[in-house]
Amino acid sequence: MGLGLSHAEVGLLAHPHPSFGQVFYIVDSDYRTAAQGWSQADRTGPLDLYEARQAGRGGVQYVYRTGDYLTDSAALQAANDGLVDFRGDALIFTPGAYSLATAITVDVPDARWLGPQVSHPSTARASITAAVAAAIAPSAAADRMEIGYLRLIPLTAATMFNFGAVTGLHVHDTFYNTDGIAASTATIAFVLATASEFATFERNYVWCDAAQGAWIQAAGILKGLTIRDFQIFQEAGTWAAAIDLAGVGAVSFDIGPGTISGTAAGVVTTLVTIANKTVDDSNGFVHGVRCSTHGPAAGSLVTLATDVATADVTDCWLAVVADAAQPTFTSGGNISWESGVPYTG
Repeated sequence: MGLGLSHAEVGLLAHPHPSFGQVFYIVDSDYRTAAQGWSQADRTGPLDLYEARQAGRGGVQYVYRTGDYLTDSAALQAANDGLVDFRGDALIFTPGAYSLATAITVDVPDARWLGPQVSHPSTARASITAAVAAAIAPSAAADRMEIGYLRLIPLTAATMFNFGAVTGLHVHDTFYNTDGIAASTATIAFVLATASEFATFERNYVWCDAAQGAWIQAAGILKGLTIRDFQIFQEAGTWAAAIDLAGVGAVSFDIGPGTISGTAAGVVTTLVTIANKTVDDSNGFVHGVRCSTHGPAAGSLVTLATDVATADVTDCWLAVVADAAQPTFTSGGNISWESGVPYTG
């Protein structure tokens, strides 16, 4: 702005609800070539503009280029380590593909990992691919971590995000894509350690084409899980459960609205499974879920291993091929209507 302001100070002026955090960037050096305009002779290309933010006041590094490190993992670990605790710093993943062959440790409270904002998660312009088990391992110190606008590609038979007992995790606008990943029920996107609290997943798009493990798995006690505005598409294979609430501790959750659809070759057996709990204060609420004919059967939207746990299901519907009795309209003409049967569990 020509006033010598820091990133945070510019944010204070630009946004009605400002963040006091700084903005950092991780840049895929190989995303495009110079000939494709990634860098320009007059320094106006996308890579040039990111590099122009390389240093701020006091020589702080704000831009981390993968080409400056031996691996993408090393670059990402360095970028994350540059974030300051409790400040709400944002790490922006610029367009590109980031492959993690070494696990990343995250122990910064209020860290924000964000890709470029897009209108739908399926068009995410930055992707993270796991090439090692537990590729991203936020510790119990990483409370209120935010993850958004990213394409997430797992490693077969491995957990991608292995969280400690965190509070306030927020995952939104991500595209979890298992397309082409070898089938394994041990392939899991997010594992939340026992005693995790108030995690929120919203506006996420999940694409599965084989019998994989859960999208979200809880390892035990889980308080206040919220999952809303999700889209699940099963392209092939039978997916046993999208959300697996395992372990013996109490869980509480609110899931919905959302949709489950797929092709003739794909089936989702159940949306939520709740393990054989040993305490009777586990309860969940599932509402506003709409499923195509490839979604769970009418009595299987939520599956309980025992009556100790409970779940309330309301306003959830499964499409059927045809209604036994079609409604009669007096106005005539071609009229479409919603058909289906309500879920009872």
